[in-house]
Amino acid sequence: MARIRTIKPEFWDSPGTGRASLRARLFFIAMWNYADDWGIGDAHPLRLLSFAFPNDESSDVEPRNFRRLASEVAECFDVQWYEVDGRAFYAIPSWELHQRTEKKAKRRNPAPDQADSFLYETASENPPHSDGLATDGKGKGERGNGNGERGEQTSPPAAWVSEGFDAAYARWPKKVERKQALERFKIAARKRGLEELVNDIIRFGDAYAATTEKQYIPALGVWLGKERWTDELPQPRGAQIKQSKASQNAEEYRRLFGGDERSIPALDPGFSA
Repeated sequence: MARIRTIKPEFWDSPGTGRASLRARLFFIAMWNYADDWGIGDAHPLRLLSFAFPNDESSDVEPRNFRRLASEVAECFDVQWYEVDGRAFYAIPSWELHQRTEKKAKRRNPAPDQADSFLYETASENPPHSDGLATDGKGKGERGNGNGERGEQTSPPAAWVSEGFDAAYARWPKKVERKQALERFKIAARKRGLEELVNDIIRFGDAYAATTEKQYIPALGVWLGKERWTDELPQPRGAQIKQSKASQNAEEYRRLFGGDERSIPALDPGFSA
């Protein structure tokens, strides 16, 4: 079932949009409408092309040329194409950043982490077919310049992402909604950098485990979705209070009697002048 989706103004001047042909841009937008509430859709060539281009008779949008269009969308917009039990699907990794669904329908389509194999991963092996609407090859929209530059941070290898996520997830004290956490981890890894993100998760996970009751610890997927790695590390509230009181007592002793820290005797926490 097709659904209403939103297009943010930033889409039009993004590096990926600049690299894509006009037909690939339109196809990618159609894929938003065709995807479920989790950003995953049926990737059967005939059904997907019939939805996106119902009135087109061009050979460019025939199923036999689907590979070229799918490869271009994968290269420009990081779409993942994969197979599960013989059925093809696609997933839009940036989905949670651009689409907001208050009440998501029940998940029915398998996520990329359940894939048996991935499809159309190397666009250079299947160069996009010209639709007669190519850019002039200047500026940031240039394609085919031979240097392989993409204009934005590329995704790390899937195996690295999987290993990094497993290592980080193992250190997160609240283990719920693993699939959601993995999808958001993939998105965050492209933005933050894989190694930095893993270190952030481990650092915050250890801090939460030491300072916060489990019921108040956010799920990792929620933490990633809100980019909480920019927060200050959580601190134990009780420890802050005791340390603050002890410091106050020490300062008061120095004021009254002088001396340095080595000369300060053990003080009752309730000591006051």
